[in-house]
Amino acid sequence: MHSVTRNRIGLAAALLVLLSGALGLGATHTVRKGDTLYSLAKRYKTSVSRLKAANRIKDPTRMRIGQRLTLPGRSIKAKRGSTAKPAPTKKPSHSRIGGGKRVIIDPGHGGRDWGAYKGGIKESYLNMRVAKKLEYILKQRGYSTAMTRRSDRFVSLSRRAALANRYRNAIFVSIHFNSTRNSWVRGAETFYAGSAGRSLASSIQREMVRRCRVKNRGVRFARFAVLVRTECPAVLVECGFMSNASERARCATRSYQSSAALAIADGIRKYRWR
Repeated sequence: MHSVTRNRIGLAAALLVLLSGALGLGATHTVRKGDTLYSLAKRYKTSVSRLKAANRIKDPTRMRIGQRLTLPGRSIKAKRGSTAKPAPTKKPSHSRIGGGKRVIIDPGHGGRDWGAYKGGIKESYLNMRVAKKLEYILKQRGYSTAMTRRSDRFVSLSRRAALANRYRNAIFVSIHFNSTRNSWVRGAETFYAGSAGRSLASSIQREMVRRCRVKNRGVRFARFAVLVRTECPAVLVECGFMSNASERARCATRSYQSSAALAIADGIRKYRWR
């Protein structure tokens, strides 16, 4: 009886050792042309440092094609001659929001045309700051974009409209900051010139007020050249008043510029494209 018990204990211990050894084996990947530690780490959802440690790699540039790497953190050994397949990943839903729709982003003024100039700050500079942030957000969401300018240079109003008119299924968003003689005036407002532009302006204005927490100066009709010469739905967003010292100081911050860009992007997302 005692010998049977000892045999069972010994067998259980042996199975435990074998099982633990099997679990310690990671899946493998056979290095192919173009593989790097960074691309493999991203593909198999691990880190470069863990890959290096698991394979005792000191110099990542010396990986060779055909080399078999152990993938850390995986419990099932890959079949001989095959490579481990990473679990399928779902792309974030926001990457499909744009669906290839085109947004023409127009950073107002530029070059010799500074726009408003208050407190040592050029309006053209603030316009570009918001425009670049807006472009980044829109691209992340799957929109196609075009910029009327990408540097501090002068672009005529007719050329801005002509650029927008090259595209179909597009909208035009001109970014500005406001100024007036009355230093107490503050808030954001969005202008339009056509019925389609009005719907877009309303959508953007709501998000500007909500996200930036600025005074709502409303949606307004105006026959600005970039609005009436543009064939697609077009708006001009005034993100705040540079002539108001406290609002100017806020508009000059990265956080406000990011909020404005995100508000405009959200307004575009909620707009019903025709």
